[in-house]
Amino acid sequence: MFISKSSWKAIILVLLPPLLAIALVVQSGYAVQVNFPVPSNTIWADDFEGPSLAKWYNLDSCGGPESWGRLNTTYAFMGAQSVGIQCANAASARDLRTTISTEQDYVGASVWFTYADVCRTTTGAGGPFLSLEFDASKDASTSYHYETHIAYYCDARVWQILDSSGNAKTVASDIECSYNCGLNTKAKQNWIFMKVVAQKSTKQWIQLITPTGVYGCKEIATITTDHTCGLNVYTQPGRIDQYNWQVELGWDTFALTGTCACNALFDNVLVTDETPASSGVVQPSASLDSGLILLIGAIGLAMSLVAGAIIIAVLQRKKAKSLPRLQLLGPVLTKVWRK
Repeated sequence: MFISKSSWKAIILVLLPPLLAIALVVQSGYAVQVNFPVPSNTIWADDFEGPSLAKWYNLDSCGGPESWGRLNTTYAFMGAQSVGIQCANAASARDLRTTISTEQDYVGASVWFTYADVCRTTTGAGGPFLSLEFDASKDASTSYHYETHIAYYCDARVWQILDSSGNAKTVASDIECSYNCGLNTKAKQNWIFMKVVAQKSTKQWIQLITPTGVYGCKEIATITTDHTCGLNVYTQPGRIDQYNWQVELGWDTFALTGTCACNALFDNVLVTDETPASSGVVQPSASLDSGLILLIGAIGLAMSLVAGAIIIAVLQRKKAKSLPRLQLLGPVLTKVWRK
């Protein structure tokens, strides 16, 4: 079958967009799984709209059936789901962690959270926290572990960080931070934003954002024990890849004398490249299975071939209609030429 030059152009125009889309998917190896807008400097994101917490793991646990970390399908900052963390026992903590590999030196982590009303009125209830962490080599068997740890203590109504010596230092008081009464079968629901930014090479705080303000290294240094903005650090066994960063969400109950349904919900976690004038690349929360990539490619190719066949058929039909006219004009043109 002969295909004219115009037909080839039509086929290329039809096939090019889906082929480019398939190439981009295969090259990146990631599928965008978040349903909320992300900035251009996003490295990784999770909105907890998936069926499980497969990307997250638990290290600190309060123990017992009343302490948990699980998806919540009742309340969310955006979408239909969030993740809930509860620590019901005294002098303990509960967390969820995830690991992201990136070579960036300036990295930020942010999240929206809310918490149960009962936490405001229970002495020592503690509160939700966010921590951005990384390791640095110490020797063959141990490493230094650095973390930006910011927590809101609901009963004390204060925002606190851990300084380089591990001391809890109050950044600011918050007379009445937003809270979620909906967890106690009431109607009100509010969500709070917090963000931390750290630099790995200097092992320092770069920025802290809470509802009470934006704090840089200078402001943080005024409240720490050693008057620097150095990150909390301690020694731990083992070593990890130097490019790994960890995000930790959790609930601290270090001063609780009894038990409490102390819980918080977290949503829309973002890890961002905070390099000055950076333009990050979105690396969403889960990689595509190779079979799914092939399926997407096959579907796209099939749709393109169908569209191409339709265009060819239309072009051939137009060509067929024009042939009788040319045949009728043939004798006339011959007579004119002979004259």
